Parts: sequence; C-alpha cells; structure tokens
Amino acid sequence: MDACMRRCDALRMASGGLRVSSLLDSFLGEGHVREGGNRPLRPRPPITFYVAVAVWICAVCLTVMRIDAGLIDRGVPEDLSAGEVVFELATDAQQGDFGKSAQAFVRRSDGSRVKVLLSYEGDVLYFARERIVGAARFSELSESSFARYAAEGIACRASASDVRLCAEQGVFGPVVAARRWAAGRFDKIPGMGSALLRALLLGDRSHLEEGGLYDAMKTVGLAHMVAVSGSHLAVVGAFAAAILARAGVPRRACVVALCLMYAAYSVFTGLSAPVIRSAVMAGVAISCVFASRRSSPLAALSVCVCVLIAMDPANALSLSFFLSAASTFGVVVFAGLFASWFRQALGGRADAVSEAFGMTMAANLPIFPVTTSVFARVPLISPIANLLAAPVFSVLLIGGLVALAIAAIVSDAGMFVLQAMCVLSGLFCDVAMVLSRVPYAAVPCAIGAVEATLVTIVAVGAVWAVWPDVSARAMRLLACATAALFIVLSLFAPRLSADEIVMLDVGQGDAILVRSQGAALLVDTGNQDSKLSAALARHGVMALDGVVVTHHDDDHCGSLSALDSLISRGGVFLAEPTFSCGCDGCDELISDAQRVAGPHGVSGIAQGEAIKVGRFICTAVWPKSFCEEGGNADSLCLLVEYDAQGDGLPEACALLTGDAEADQLEAMVESGLVGHVDVFKAGHHGSKNGVSIEAYAAMSPSVALISAGENNRYGHPAQEALEALDQAGAEVFRADTMGDVTCRFSESGIEVFAQKDAIA
Repeated sequence: MDACMRRCDALRMASGGLRVSSLLDSFLGEGHVREGGNRPLRPRPPITFYVAVAVWICAVCLTVMRIDAGLIDRGVPEDLSAGEVVFELATDAQQGDFGKSAQAFVRRSDGSRVKVLLSYEGDVLYFARERIVGAARFSELSESSFARYAAEGIACRASASDVRLCAEQGVFGPVVAARRWAAGRFDKIPGMGSALLRALLLGDRSHLEEGGLYDAMKTVGLAHMVAVSGSHLAVVGAFAAAILARAGVPRRACVVALCLMYAAYSVFTGLSAPVIRSAVMAGVAISCVFASRRSSPLAALSVCVCVLIAMDPANALSLSFFLSAASTFGVVVFAGLFASWFRQALGGRADAVSEAFGMTMAANLPIFPVTTSVFARVPLISPIANLLAAPVFSVLLIGGLVALAIAAIVSDAGMFVLQAMCVLSGLFCDVAMVLSRVPYAAVPCAIGAVEATLVTIVAVGAVWAVWPDVSARAMRLLACATAALFIVLSLFAPRLSADEIVMLDVGQGDAILVRSQGAALLVDTGNQDSKLSAALARHGVMALDGVVVTHHDDDHCGSLSALDSLISRGGVFLAEPTFSCGCDGCDELISDAQRVAGPHGVSGIAQGEAIKVGRFICTAVWPKSFCEEGGNADSLCLLVEYDAQGDGLPEACALLTGDAEADQLEAMVESGLVGHVDVFKAGHHGSKNGVSIEAYAAMSPSVALISAGENNRYGHPAQEALEALDQAGAEVFRADTMGDVTCRFSESGIEVFAQKDAIA
C-alpha cells in the first residue's frame, strides 16, 4: 500500500499544485539518472522510448502512403445503407453552423466497426459512448476533406434524423448515464463558473463559449484546464488512493481499484485522447508494483504511445494526441531542470514560481511547432496564469466531484455545495478574463511548421549541451536580453512599418489592416482565429489601436474575441445605429465587443465621423440609419484618405465596404459621398449582388481587393464581378489566390504586393 500511495502522490503532484521536484523524485526510475539534490542529470531514455518513436513514425508514414497511393477507398462501405442505424458516438457532439455533429462508430454486417462523421437533427448534444438510433443515410467524403478525415480513420459521412437514445447502452452505459445526470445538475446553474466547472469535471465544453470564457482561457494559456488530461487524472487518482488507504485496502488491490477508476473516469469525461493517454500511462506506472520494479515515466509514456497507436493507427496523425504526448514528454524530461534554473536565477527563493515557470516551459517546448504553426499565438502570460491556477485547480476538481457525490445521495445539500463551488469557479473565471486583457498576454506568432521544428530542435540541443549547469548570471542575462528584444519589437518595430492597407488572408471572411506611423486599425476579423493571428503575425502586428466591425455577420466579427489582449490601447468601433437597432445580431455584437474591450471601450461611429490612423483618415460614409437590422445593406463603409503631407489635401483614397452591395454603392455615389477612389475593397467578397457597372465606372478604381476564401462554397468571387471590375479599369487582387495583399501608400503613389503569385 505504501508503494501504491507513493506513486499516487506523484500523480497528484503532476497537477501543478505541488513541487515538480517531488513529482520527478517519485516517478524517475529506470532509464533516468539523478544527481544528489534537485539538479537532474541528462536522462537516459529506456529502449521503449526508441520503440515508441519508431512505431509513431512508421504509423504516420504508412497512413500517409496509403492515402497518397489511393489505397483507402473514398466511397461509402458497401454494407452501409440508408435506414434505421445505431451509432455509438466516439466524441461529444458539437453544435456547428449547420447542425450538430460528432464522430461515431457504426457496426458493419461482419461485426466490425467503421468510423463515420455524423451530423444529426435535434436539440440534444449527445455524449461520447452514448448509443443513438435514427433514420440515417450515408455519403462519401468530399475530395477536399478526404485526406484530413481519412487520416483520422473516418470512412464516410452520415446524416440522421428522428434521433433518440437506444435502450441498450452497453458496458459503458452506467458511467455515461452518470455523466448525463451530472450535466443535468449543471444545467440548473447558470453562469461562467458553472460552464468552467462542468468542463473541468465532465470534459463537457459545450457551454464554454458563453461570455467568451474559452477564448480567455486560450489567451492566458489555461486551455489545458478544460481539456481533461493527466493533471485531472492525477488529482482524482490521488484522492481515490487516499480513500483506499484509509479503508485499509491491500496494496495490490489498491492498484487494481485505481486502474478501474482510471478507466471509469476516462469514460465519465468523454474519452478524449489526452485522458486516454493519461489513463494508460498511469495504469502502466502503478502496475509496476506487480513486477517489483520502480516505474519510469518515460517508459510508461512510451508504452502508452505504442498501445494507443496499435489500437487505432489514426492516433499517429491526431493533433490532440500529439499535444498530449509531447507536452507530457516535456514535463517528464525538462520540468525539473528548468525549475532548478529558475530557482538558481532567483537566488534559491520563490520555489512555487520556479516550479510553475519550469513546468510551463517544459510542457510548451516540444509543442512549440504546433503552437506557432497551427494556433499562431504564444500566450506570454501563461506561467503567471498557471501559477495562480495551480492551487485553485485541485480545489475545484475535488470539491466539484464531492458535491456531485453528495447530490446523488442528498439532492438539496449536494446542489448547495455545487453552487458554492460554481461561485468559486466564477471568481476564477473573472481573474482569467482580466488576465486575458493584459497587454501582450498573448501575441500573434506565425512561424512555419518546418522553421518552428528547427527552432525547437536547436533549443533542445542547446539545453542538452549545457545540462545541467547554467549560472545564475547567465540566466539573468538571458532573461534581460529576451525582455529587451520583446520591448524593442513591441514598441519600436511598428513605427518602422510603411503606410499601408493590407487585405489579410483569413479564409472566407474579411479582415483589413490599416496602419501608419506606428498606429494600427483592423477592419473586421474574419471567423478563423488561427488564420487571423497568423496574418497579424506575418505583418508584425502585436497591438491594435482599434477594431472596426462593419456588421454582425460571423465572417466579419467571429474572431473578435481572439483580439482581447491586442486591443490594449484602443477600442471597438461599430456603426452608430447598431446601438439602437435592438435585433439579436446587433445586441450580441455589442455584448461581444464589450467583453473584449470593456464596457467603456465600445464606441459608435456615425456617418461623417472619422478615425485617424497615422496619415490615414477613415471616415464613415455609410450607413446613416439601418434598413436591414444590421445586415449586409447596413455595413459600415469607410472612405480611407491618405494625407502624406498633413495639409488636408489627400493624395490617395480607398473605399472599404464590408458586405455592402450594388444598391448601397450606387446610393453612396449618387449622393456624392464617394467619388473616384484608388483602391476599392469589393463588397460581399465579390458576389454578383455587389456588382454595379455604374458605380464602378464612377469610382474608376486602379486596384480592386476581393477577400474570399480558397474553394469557398459560395463561389466567390463571381465571374460577373471580375469582369465588371476589369471593365472599370481595375487590377483585381484576390485573397483566395494571392494570400495577403498589401497596398503601400506614399507621396509618389501606391505599390501593391501580393503574398503569393496568383493561381490561374
């Protein structure tokens, strides 16, 4: 029992609430040699580590080769036919723009299972491992999405109607039913605190978008709190082990009970890739008691990787599986070393700070290529946020589970305790929201995957070369140099940029950057956070003086919440009639803007009013009032005039139109609000509804910008728009074929640069 408890203590410490050194003391075994004190020597990876790397590489190569060689059929399996079908969900269902969807398993006629991408009608978001039945039909994957889904092991699409729960739920039925019951308890408690606790305990993130909470958690680097993984399992395992010890359960029986608990908890939280990895790893670690050998965390992780890839080769190409395994590898190998370096730099003081910073750096080092190339943001405030979260994490997790247990026995008393825990959770949410608005809490970063991988390899090589000795003086010099470089980049680099208007490539959406003399204004945001962050990073934008949202369509404001830490010195500007419209879309836009910029950071801009951005004057020319409840016809249109000499006589101008269409363009021209323009941002992504031969002729633009996503389902830009703009004498630049397009203004004229050559 004592050995079991020591290992469970180590699991509890992995939550970040206790010392990293203690965690490593308990877990480091064969394959890892330690020096006296808290200074670890270079690890000696066990054979299983090299086997796991080889298995992973082979699985990736074989899967990619099968896809490229056409060995995976894109059609619907022959024995899947329309009719009433039973689905077992592999993931929690999610609400999307076109209904609810999830990955699910379908039983074939030979008894084997095939994974499908399921969409269904109805009001219920079903949980992973729930079995549902409905009238289904199957279709093949589209050519553009086949490679992505085939790599995840998905064979085809399925759509279902008249969906309902099956009477028979299988071996996981009781645990999934308990999860559904627990979710019902949270349904009775509104607010962000309930949403966070729900995700923390159940892995149910369906309510996290409320109030912009999930975006705030990502900004401050706390997304791992709401993605159930090893830290959650560690805390719960330690708590369960303490109860078993109090009950006097024998050591080996304790190990068996904990392994069963790991399995049940994995199902209870949705069987996500990180929690499955953690459960297998923890089970391997504590099961070493049967072999009378000490556990090695690297060996346990390696065995876990081999087992899970063998069970499902699609894991080798799973992003979540990689993030989970790689961050765990970083913690196991580097956390103790980094903590010792920080402790040395701080003169042996502030152990908690050293360990929090060491743990955060170690977890993030191996996943740096994904963080920069996929998410395109680096949460600089993450170590501080994790330091604050560490003591709260365990309290919320154990307190919430105890509250649910009480509620199962005495409903009223349990709900009272659960509400109290939600209040505490809500206070933590408030702290996270405040931290997310700290200037430079997270900065855009757009390093390619190859370049980021090379940087990571060099960094790991440098750490390996100096391991374990780094002087306190060297650490302080490195910290000062890093801080100085960041200050130079954030404060002085923006002033070196030219006067320019940039159409950012953010997919099927609008995002136009206007900047001059160190000031930067973003007009619309698109709705793909990572693409917006990557685009801003490509142009060195680390702070914004303001954001203009032309109207409430998602493809123009959907990524507003991703800018919370960038709008530190400005606010959000909306068309003045937005505040008196009263429609749901406008009210939601105002609410979202206030969450990002604060209640006093949102301003209306009326027709004729202007925003100054360096040498640019951005004047609102439309609308005077709303006629479409803030829809396309009510898009805020800006006439951007460039005054190089500051004499009030602009040398050039541009018109940014949002989704305004032909009628609005003609009204602006006929009323004299708009005349000749040099640069014209075509309305509504170049749709045919925005085409006006007369307005184009009156404006006679030299450059036309069309912001549309590659292979978008709307067919933008329309051929009619391209021909009309060409007829008006404009050279057309498209985001879908050219990427970012930069219009650089100067006294001598306008130069246009495209990120990539046009694709015919």
